[in-house]
Formats: sequence, C-alpha cells, structure tokens
Amino acid sequence: MLATVYLNGEYLPAEQARLHVSDLSILRGYGVFDYFRIVDGHPRFVDDHLHRFRNSADGLHLPLPLDDAGLRGVITELVARNDMDAGGIRCVLTGGYADDGYTPASPNLLVLPYGFTPPAEHYYEEGCAAMLHPYERQLPRVKSIDYIEGIRIQPLLRERGAQYPLYVDRSGNVRESDRSNFFIVAGGTLVTPVDDVLLGVTRKHLLALATKLGIPVEERPVPTDELLAADEAIICSSIKGPMPIGRVDGQPIGGGGAGAVTRRLMAAWRAYTQESPAGA
Repeated sequence: MLATVYLNGEYLPAEQARLHVSDLSILRGYGVFDYFRIVDGHPRFVDDHLHRFRNSADGLHLPLPLDDAGLRGVITELVARNDMDAGGIRCVLTGGYADDGYTPASPNLLVLPYGFTPPAEHYYEEGCAAMLHPYERQLPRVKSIDYIEGIRIQPLLRERGAQYPLYVDRSGNVRESDRSNFFIVAGGTLVTPVDDVLLGVTRKHLLALATKLGIPVEERPVPTDELLAADEAIICSSIKGPMPIGRVDGQPIGGGGAGAVTRRLMAAWRAYTQESPAGA
C-alpha cells in the first residue's frame, strides 16, 4: 500500500488509518470492493468499475456516501498525493460499526492506492496452470470482500502446481476463477460463461475487442469436458489482462500455451486500452 489513503472524508498516512473492531467487515466479512489499474497516471475503465462498485453496494444494501463524481475526485487526489504513474486503486465499503455485531450501520469508505507488479512474463507465452475446484459463490454479481475459499485453497494450489483455481458448479460447468473471468476458444469462437459469474470489466472489454477483431463470441455455460477439449483457454482480470491457460489439472489445453486467438487478443489489448475512451 502507498503512503496516503482515504478514509471517510480524510486523507491519512496509511499507518494512521484505522477501523474500529466493531466493523462488520472484521466481525462478519460484510463489505464490498472494486479494484482498477492506474496507467500513465489515469484510472483505467473507471466508469465501469465505479458502476460495478455501486451495484455491489446496492446488492448488500450499503449506501455509498459519495456519488461517482465525488469518488473520481478522491481517486484523482490520491493519484496526485502518491505521485502515481502506475499502480492500482482499491475502493472498499464496509458494513460499518455494529453495536450488536450483526446489523449494518453507517458504512466506512476506504480508497486505497497500491503499487503494481505484473504477472511473470512467461505466463503469457507458455500459459498459467489452473486447477478445477468445486465451488459456487453466494452472490455472484456482488464483488464482496469474501474471498475465503480462494485464500483457503492456496496450499492446495501449491500442492497441485497450479496458479489459479477454476470454480466448477454443481452442474459441472466452469464459472470463473477466484479473481478472474475465463474464456475458451472452440473452433475459432471465443466462449465465456455469463450466468452466475461476476461480470468483470476486463471480460467486458475483451468481448468488445474480440468483436472489433472479427472474432466470433458466445456467452453461455462451459461444461468441464468442453474446457478440457478446447483449442485454447484464457483467464483475465484487471491485473492480468488476457493470459493463456496452458494446463488444467495437469492436462494441456490445445497446444499447452498461447494459441492463435489468444495471441491476437494479447497483441491488441494494449492498443485497445490506450485508444478506448473508457481506458482513461
């Protein structure tokens, strides 16, 4: 975390920012957040992220104390105070201080700046390794602070030699990863789940980019066996952008690295994020 943060109307040194122990984010894991990149001193896709942040807050019945213009002002001020050229911003809205330890009260709003370390470059050539894992998030459309399962299974990921989980629902469909959306490429078509997943901002823009490039897209369920038989697979997030999945449970996907469609998307992604009006 960088030196200056925002908490409930104040800009504070990070070491002085405090929440009371009665906050529901601490006692019950009740809260929402959103995260986006700062690139060349500007927030990337900030309108999309603030829209999702507000929708997540609505999903937990938490009123945001600032409108979007107010949030943009805080973000701009933090970028300036922390002299940020590149990095990330995490907006967090908590359940507030609850005397009974259960009932939401006045939410606490935190806006936290971070540095940025990109994923290892070799993943974009050889692909990352993923592990199928049975799990369904409670509120798929809400970006809540509850990442218990993803954190809990980190030892299992290391044991399996995987970097990321792919969550599989009770019907045998692959939905998403812990902090990412995912796609497959089947017969030249880019396919991604849409039901009961968090609708990622990078996911949205990759679909738009694919359409711009003339790559057919489909939004529909992806059964596990279709993933394992796919020509290519991709994981994506604000931090990763589009990244190939080389192996799932040790089985190569397609050629086991970045395929032709994935390479087209990765090559075009940087230019898209710079040219898109939503990219600054």
